[in-house]
Amino acid sequence: AQALAVLRKIQALLEAAGGGVHNITKLVVYVSDIAHKEAVGRARRDFFGERLGAGAWPASTLVAVQALVFPELVVEIDAFARLDTDLRQAT
Repeated sequence: AQALAVLRKIQALLEAAGGGVHNITKLVVYVSDIAHKEAVGRARRDFFGERLGAGAWPASTLVAVQALVFPELVVEIDAFARLDTDLRQAT
């Protein structure tokens, strides 16, 4: 649930800048417990699958960390985007 919430916030920020999730080129996903990797992966597949279909998705790195800034957080996501890049056009 946290991963989807973060991805939706990233989408809103990109849309406010005139872009969308198709402009994301790279994600770095931090999890406080590697056991969450399957749920985070599922959230990523659901999120991008609904928006980009079976086309190209952003590159992604998953990193397990000892802790995040707030104990209730289990995932943090850094997104790198370029408004002049459209993953829907990637082959």
